[in-house]
Parts: sequence; C-alpha cells; structure tokens
Amino acid sequence: MNSYGTTVGPQHTLVGRIAPMCEAFRLALHHATNIPPFPTRYAKDFPQWAHKIGDELTKTIFKGIVRMAPKDSQPNETNANKVGQMYGLMIRMVIYFWKEVPAQIERDGLNKLTPEQNQRLEKVIGLELLVPEASELAGRPVTNQEEIKKFIRRRILKFLFQQVRLGLRMINFILHRQAGEVFQFLSGMPKGFKGFLNTDGKFAGKGKRTEIFLLLLMFWPEIEEMRQSQPPKTRKFLLEWLEKIEGKQLVVDPKVFYELCDDIDLDLAPPGHPASVSSD
Repeated sequence: MNSYGTTVGPQHTLVGRIAPMCEAFRLALHHATNIPPFPTRYAKDFPQWAHKIGDELTKTIFKGIVRMAPKDSQPNETNANKVGQMYGLMIRMVIYFWKEVPAQIERDGLNKLTPEQNQRLEKVIGLELLVPEASELAGRPVTNQEEIKKFIRRRILKFLFQQVRLGLRMINFILHRQAGEVFQFLSGMPKGFKGFLNTDGKFAGKGKRTEIFLLLLMFWPEIEEMRQSQPPKTRKFLLEWLEKIEGKQLVVDPKVFYELCDDIDLDLAPPGHPASVSSD
C-alpha cells in the first residue's frame, strides 16, 4: 500500500517519484534560462500542475542558478563574476556529493543493513526504473540492481572529477585576466557557493511556500489519484491529509493553501469540472 491507501505502482517508489521531478526541474531551468528543451524520459506523464511548481521554484531555490546563466544580449562577453559564481556552485556540489551524502548515509545506518533490510529498501527505491537510461548511458545492457548501483556510483564519481577539472580550467583562465576581473571572479564565488545549497546543506531561498511545493511534488502520485477519485477529493481533504502525513500544521489559514493551489492550477475536481469549484 502507498501513503494514500491504494495499490503500489512503480510511480510510488522513490525513483518513480523523484525521476520525473528532476526532469521537470531541468525543463524549468532550461525555460528560465532560454535553453532549448530536451527529450524527456520520465516527465512525460508528470502532471501539468507539478511542472508549474518547477517553474515556480526557479524563483526560489533555483534562482541562484538562473542568475548565473549568460544573458542573450551579451552571449560572448566574459563575465568574471558569473564564472566565479559557477565555480562556487561546483565546489558546493562536490562537497555535497563527496562528503555530506556519504555522511548522511552513515548517520542513517543505510550502510549497515541486513540482507533482508537491503531487499526491502531496494523494493522501495525502485532502481529497476533506471535500467533503460543506465543501459543507454553505459552503452551496454544493465540487467540487475547491483549493476545499476555500480553504474550510479561511477556516474557520481565521473561528475565530481569533471567538476574538479572544469574548475581548474576556470582558475587557469581567470588568473590570466586583468586584476579587476580576478577580483570579480573571487567576489562571485561566495554567491555561487550559497546559490543552491547553504552551508548546512539546506536549499537556499526555501520558505514555507517552497516547503509546501516540495511536499506536493513528493506525493504527486497520491494527489493524482485523489484528482481521479469518485467522489472527487477537495483541497481541504488534501491539506488535512498532508498535515496528517507530516504530523504538523502546514498553514495557519487554509486559504493560503488554496491560493497556492490556484497559482499552480491544482484543482482536485474531476476532468471537465468547472474551474470555479469550491476549495472546501
């Protein structure tokens, strides 16, 4: 059973929930920075309201990345400050994957599971959903979960080494520029370092609104089931369900939650129902 009480499907695994979300985030960043879209694998069936959350998050936790993107008006101009921001972001990401993720895994005891616990965890994670992409990127069939784990570890290490090499090239390039540009580069690094994740590993720019957005995204399969249920579930039902799951009050006034749903066109009425349906 999933969190809503219906039969579990691949979309209810961790990968099934997060893979479409990551593609939606990437699409939103491409749109915000005027980069052409890319063919999607996981986000094809992602609900439109969830894609709109991705667009909204480019204004909060992703705003630092959007700010670093080159402007069309000056595509060939070297902006030392933005280069510094990108380098600061790379340093932060390397620290996160190299140091903080393994430390969190150890704190959670996920590196000391019994074979039975590992089997249950793998079922919840849903690594098998990554088989098509892993096989394509590896250039050979990836047939079991152990091979997928090895593939993911290699991809993370490859990413880290690429960032280190790119960072060294950036430093070599910028140090041959004028002193003013070197200063701009160094001034941009702290902005980039805190542009996505802060020093505590939390999303930068995350507020109550962003917290609810991320919560909605994590439970998107259950919310879609609520949207299709008969009789239809209401936003009031969704809010109370989320607060029960989280074990805390999400908003002081339910109208705040209803307005947030309006902003992303999250209507829990069935298809064809008037958009003016009551929130409660």
